[in-house]
Amino acid sequence: MKRLFTLLLLGSSLAGWAQQVNGSFDETWEDCIPYNADEKTQGTEPVGWQCSNTRGVKGTGAATFTQSVTGRNGQGYAVQLKNGETGISFFKSNVPAYICLGTPWATSVGISKSDGGAFGGLDFTYRPDAIEFYYQRTATASSTQPGTVVAYLWSGTYTQASVPQSIVITGTPTTSDMTDRDRNILEKSLDGCQGGAVTQEGTLVASLEHSITANTADGKWDYACIPFTYKSTTTKPEKINIIFAANDYFGARTAIVKDDQLVVDDVRLIYYNTLKSLSYEGANLNFNENTLSYDLSQFKYEAAKLSFEKKAVGGTAQATYNETSGIVTIKVTGEDNASTTYSLQFKKVTGEISSISYNGTPIEGFAQETKHYYTVTGEYTEGCLTATPQDEGANVQYDYNAATRIATISIPESGKDICYYVKFAEEVNAYSSKLVIGMAGGFLSAPVQEVGITDEKEGTVNLQLRNFFLEGLGLIGDIFVYDVAITADGNISKTDNITIFGEMGAELGVLPLELTGKISQGNLSAQLNISWNTLPITVDVYPLSTTSVDLTDMNCEAAQIEQAKQGLTNPNCIIYTDEGTAVAEDTENVVVGTSCTKLNLNKIYDISIPYAFTATEASLARSFATGWHSICLPFATTPETLGAEQAQAFTAFDGNTLTFEKVTAMEANVPYLIYFAKETENISLQNIDAAVTVPQSVTHGNVTFTGNYEASRSMEGLYGVAEKDGAQYIMRGGAGSTLGSTGAYFTVSGSEVNFLQLRLDGIETSISGVQTGQDGQAFDIYTLSGIKVRSQAATTDGLPKGIYLINGKKHIVK
Repeated sequence: MKRLFTLLLLGSSLAGWAQQVNGSFDETWEDCIPYNADEKTQGTEPVGWQCSNTRGVKGTGAATFTQSVTGRNGQGYAVQLKNGETGISFFKSNVPAYICLGTPWATSVGISKSDGGAFGGLDFTYRPDAIEFYYQRTATASSTQPGTVVAYLWSGTYTQASVPQSIVITGTPTTSDMTDRDRNILEKSLDGCQGGAVTQEGTLVASLEHSITANTADGKWDYACIPFTYKSTTTKPEKINIIFAANDYFGARTAIVKDDQLVVDDVRLIYYNTLKSLSYEGANLNFNENTLSYDLSQFKYEAAKLSFEKKAVGGTAQATYNETSGIVTIKVTGEDNASTTYSLQFKKVTGEISSISYNGTPIEGFAQETKHYYTVTGEYTEGCLTATPQDEGANVQYDYNAATRIATISIPESGKDICYYVKFAEEVNAYSSKLVIGMAGGFLSAPVQEVGITDEKEGTVNLQLRNFFLEGLGLIGDIFVYDVAITADGNISKTDNITIFGEMGAELGVLPLELTGKISQGNLSAQLNISWNTLPITVDVYPLSTTSVDLTDMNCEAAQIEQAKQGLTNPNCIIYTDEGTAVAEDTENVVVGTSCTKLNLNKIYDISIPYAFTATEASLARSFATGWHSICLPFATTPETLGAEQAQAFTAFDGNTLTFEKVTAMEANVPYLIYFAKETENISLQNIDAAVTVPQSVTHGNVTFTGNYEASRSMEGLYGVAEKDGAQYIMRGGAGSTLGSTGAYFTVSGSEVNFLQLRLDGIETSISGVQTGQDGQAFDIYTLSGIKVRSQAATTDGLPKGIYLINGKKHIVK
C-alpha cells in the first residue's frame, strides 16, 4: 500500500508533483517495516521514504534510528537521523541512520562480514538540476564522520548476483540477486563488499554526493543546494534515489560513530529556469542570469546573431521575435514548468512610411500616422512611386491593381498590417459645384467642391468627387464612379456599388449608389443617392450659377440656409425650404413652403423658377431707358404696375408687316413690347404670384416672338429691339450682341428677311421699323468653294438650295 501511494505521489503527471519528491515530511508518518523483517514493524518513517530501522536477528537487537521531530520554523515534521547501536551482548555494533527513496538493507554474520546500503528507487523521468534542503547536524566530540546526501538518476537495470540480505549470528545469510544497488549504479568499488558478479545493463544519468561536516548552532537551520553532475544529457532517466545519512554513507562501517545526528527538512528538487549565457554579436550585454531586460534598440534584429544557452539540463529555452514591437523574448522553462522570460528590445520596424513621391514630386498632404489614403492625377507606371520607410533599411513593397487604379505600399517584414494606398485619378473636366448633402431627412453640409467628369468615350464618362465631406463625420474620402452612361444631350446615369476611397470610406464599406444628372452648356447638375446601412444620403450637385436649390425635406435652420447660399454666384437663385422653416424677415429669395417674403431678380443673371410661389415683395433690377423694350416676366402684372405707358402683344404677320396690339394686362412668361415714357430703374412690386418659368413663344407666319430668362443670350442671327443713330429698330443681332434675362427676341424661319414693316396699335411713338441683314447691314454671299455669288445682299431669296458662307459662317438655303 505504501509503495502504491509513493508511486502515485511521485510518478503522477500532475504539475507540481510529478517532478518532485515528498520532502516536507509533514504528512502522518507510516509504520516502518524493515527489509527481510517478516513484515514486522520497527518505528515509523515519512511517507515516500524508507529508513534504516532494523529488527536485528528475529527481533533481537531491534533498533530505531529515524524519528519525527518538529520541523523548520516550528511547523510540521522533520526527519531526525541518529546513528545507533544494535546486536546482543558482545555482538553489538554501531549502525548508520539513513533514509532513502529506495530500499535500505543490511547483512552481517555476527559482527563480521557486514554490508548494507540501498537498492532500487522510484520511477522518475525528469532531470532536476540540484537538490536543496535544510538541516541541523550534531556530531559527538570525538567524531570525524560527516553527514551525507547522495542522489542519483539512471536508466535501465543493474543486477548483482548472490548478495547476502539478512542478519545472522552464525551461519550463512540468505542471498539473492539484487537490482539497482547504489554502489553498482554509482560505479563504487565493491572491495570488502558482499555479493557476486555485476551485470551492468543501465546508464548512470546524473549523481551528486555531498558531505555535511560542520555542526549547526543550537536551534539553527543551515541551507544546502547541491547540483547534480550529469554524465549524459541525452539519456532520459527512468529512476531516482535520494539518500540522507548521519554518517559517511560510503565510508567504512567500522568508522560509524554512535549518536552522530542529522536532522533534515524541506527537501526539494531544483529545476533551473534561467539562462546560463546570452549574447548578441556586436553588443555588450553584461549578461547576468537575474537581469531579465536588455536594451539593443540600436540594432536591427538578425536571428543569426543571437545566441543563448539555458542553465538547466532539461527544460526548454525558446526565442520569439515580435516584429511589431521589435522585442525578442526568450522563455526559459524548467522541467517543473516554472519559467523565466528575458526581454531584448531591438530597433522597432514600425511599418510606417515617412514620405511618398509620385514621379519625383512629394505627394501633397502626406501624414504617415494619420492618413494612409492619397489620390494623385495621372497614370501608374513601373517605378513612378517612391516611398521612404521610417525604418532605415526596411524593404518597401509596391502592388498595383489596374482594375481599381490603386497602388498599395507596405513593409511586409514589419509584421504590421500597415498599408498606404495611392489612387491614380484620371484627367477630368472640372465643374465647380455646390454640394447640398442630406442624411435621413436632415441637413448635413453644403460645401463648394469641384466635381470631375472625364471626356466621353464610347458613350460613357467617369465621375470624380474628391475630398467628400460629411458634417459631423469629417472627411470621408474620394468618390469615383466609372462607366457612367451619357446620352447625346448630356444626360448621365449609373447604378453601382462603390467604396469611397479613404480612411472613413474604408470603414463604411460597400455602398449602393444611384447617380443621375445632366451636363449642359458647361454646367453639371447631378444627384447621388447613397445608402449606408439602409440610411439614405443624398448629394445634390448644383453648378455655382444655379438658379434654384431645393432644401425641402431637410429640416433646415436659418444658419443652414445661409450655408447653402455660400459660394453661389447667381443672386437670382431661389432657395426652397419646408413649410414652417424659420427665416429672418429680410431674407431674400427663400421660399418657405409656397411663400417668399422678398423676391429680388436681376436681369444680368439667369432666372429659373421650378416651383410656383407667392411673394410679398418683389423687385426687378433692370434699367429701362425712355422708349420701347422687349419684356417677359415670370409673374402676371400690368404696364401701369411696372410704371410703363403701355405694352403691346405680337398679334399678326402678313408677310410684310409685324402687327402688335395694346394690352392692359400682361401674362406670366409671355413676351411683350413695352414703352416707358421716362427712364425707369429697379421696379418694385407687391404680392405677386411667381410662376414656373416656361418662356412662351408667340408665332405668326414665319416670325416667332419668344421670352427669355437666360442672361447674356447670344443675339447673333436673332432680332431684338435696339437703338441705332438715335432711332429704335427691331434689328438683327450680330456677333457679340446679347440679350439679358426678362427680355424677348424674334426669330424668322425660312429665307432671310428682306423688307418688313412694323405696325403698333394706336400710338404715335413707335419703333422706326425693321432693319434686315446682319446688324441691319448688307452682306456678301459665297459658295463653300469661295466663289462670291452676291454682293451687298439683304436676303438669300432666289438662291438655289445649298450651303453658303455669309460673314464666315455656313448658312443653309432650303
